[in-house]
Amino acid sequence: MSRRTKNLIAIGVVLVLLGGVYAAKFVFNLNPRLGLDLKGGVSLVYEAKGKSIDTDVLNKTVEKIRNRVDKLGVSEPEITVLGSRNIEVQLPGIHDPERAKTLVGQTAQLQFRIVQESKDKKDAKKDPNWQVTTGEANLQPNNPVTLPLTEGKNAVILKLGPTLLKGDAIKKAQVGYDTSNNAKIDFTLNSAGSKKFATITQQNTGKQLAIVLDYKVESAPNIKEAITGGTGEITGNFTDKEAKDLAIVLQTGALPVELKLLTEQDVTATLGRDSLHRGLIAGIVGLIVVALFMIAFYRALGLVTCTGLIIFGLYIYGLICVLGDFWSLSLAGIAGIIVSIGIAADSSIVYFERLKEDVKEGRTLRSSADSAYKSAFRTILAADTVSFAAAAILYIFAVGSVKGFALTLGIATVLDVYVSYFFTRPTTSLLSNWEFLRKPWVVGVSAPAKGPVGGGVE
Repeated sequence: MSRRTKNLIAIGVVLVLLGGVYAAKFVFNLNPRLGLDLKGGVSLVYEAKGKSIDTDVLNKTVEKIRNRVDKLGVSEPEITVLGSRNIEVQLPGIHDPERAKTLVGQTAQLQFRIVQESKDKKDAKKDPNWQVTTGEANLQPNNPVTLPLTEGKNAVILKLGPTLLKGDAIKKAQVGYDTSNNAKIDFTLNSAGSKKFATITQQNTGKQLAIVLDYKVESAPNIKEAITGGTGEITGNFTDKEAKDLAIVLQTGALPVELKLLTEQDVTATLGRDSLHRGLIAGIVGLIVVALFMIAFYRALGLVTCTGLIIFGLYIYGLICVLGDFWSLSLAGIAGIIVSIGIAADSSIVYFERLKEDVKEGRTLRSSADSAYKSAFRTILAADTVSFAAAAILYIFAVGSVKGFALTLGIATVLDVYVSYFFTRPTTSLLSNWEFLRKPWVVGVSAPAKGPVGGGVE
């Protein structure tokens, strides 16, 4: 197989694979997945409360939060562990911090307790035995508690027995409406919960069953008869949004630990678009500057670099679209891409400087195209290996948006080697056969050739 055929195959592989990436993009309608700083939304950072937090418990908490957010319909959320006890929740497209805080941070400890006694709130204030239970030590599932209940204009204080059934028995929860079109939560228990619920209602017929969520009594309906179907409802003064969020929390289950909100940030969509606009402008300006530099110093060879950078950029954008389900592009990621432009151009510079040295010594471009690349490739590979290793280390140990920078830099470094070897090298080799390129000034060499030296005979 001739050298020309090998070069054409290499260039063909680059173009075919690029076509495959964009075919997948258009067939499956893939688009870049933008991070919070580019799309706008809510960012929350929580701290897990407790003396010592196990890693598994923290991971389970992240999983619970992710399930809640997914059911809310938030697209492309990012939920990550920061350090040993913090959790960052980024919700692109959401601009209601209060709702986000309620949904994400609610512990959702659902308890079913029998009402032992009740008293009007005004009368209860006069009796020290009817003080509302407070404090973490007293508010425990197995302890009797005294809690208020407000239904309409009536406020009563309830003395409740120990917890008989917990929220982990709920299999399904969804929003429903009563005859007055007020929102409520209909729930279905699992098999074990259904049996236990049937026993509870059978043994306590005629009594009130309090439904307590995070030690707040939501309702206390009378048990008219044994409920054996494993279903029930939670009523209260819920708005549609509150009922939906509560149903989500109940279905996904309680958080393993209590969370304390440390910071919150609401990034507007306008600010996100402005960040994206500025990032794109920076990238375009960077490409133009690099292109002008390469053409000024390497002239015809600079055009090869410009074409290679276009292919490099198309690959980067295509991969961002294809990997959208796993990769959220942030402003830091755009910074990584901009930095990679310099890395890609640097590989061409290493190669072309070696070519120019050979041309200055009297060799022709055709005779030096392949040998110069073999010498330059060792330097290119060494430099890109160091860059990739730095990006990999940064990705493993960094948190937050820095990971986006490291990821784009690492991917771009691998692409640089790929484009350099399979496009820049064979394209330069093919063009070296053109009579026009055999003139030194065309490739940026001002000094006249001194005549052929060893290896320069064609």
